[in-house]
Amino acid sequence: MNKYLQNERLEIFMIDITNIELETDRLYMRHFKTEDLVEYSKIMGQDEVGKWLPRGRGYTKEEVKKFLESISKHWQEKGYGVWAVVEKESGKIIGHCGLNYVKQNNEIEVLYGFGKDYWGLGYATEAAKAALAFGFEKIGLNRIVAFAKTDNIASKKVIEKIGLKYIKDIEIFGMICAYYESYKS
Repeated sequence: MNKYLQNERLEIFMIDITNIELETDRLYMRHFKTEDLVEYSKIMGQDEVGKWLPRGRGYTKEEVKKFLESISKHWQEKGYGVWAVVEKESGKIIGHCGLNYVKQNNEIEVLYGFGKDYWGLGYATEAAKAALAFGFEKIGLNRIVAFAKTDNIASKKVIEKIGLKYIKDIEIFGMICAYYESYKS
């Protein structure tokens, strides 16, 4: 058994994944719902957002639907996953953030993506900090990683602000990415 997943497996059975929600000062982080598809597709369909993701472009509504299905399956299989991020003030979904098991590397990553209208407002940092805390404190993970395309300066700054340390550049998901890691303190 992978030493990083050992504690996770012990904790999973004590968590009711249907009710896992996080709250920060300005955000709610909740499970995606079927009715989120249209609003979330508008975010993921933005080429400015998609250029930083593996496809390198905005996602189609069908691709977003498949992504949401994979998020739901991940929660069921792992007991953790990616949340819809909702701005408290407006009640709108502004992006996603959470923890994802990366089979290719047998690691757990913190990831996030926000609509371009919400860039530069600190939302990614706020949500990612909450996801990291959840991973270390509630799930009991010992290590969490993050990836950002090497030219995505804003994302690399977020990753560094939340305390992950740059290790090296790697190829993953068909992209060259900066690879970061953090250990439970």
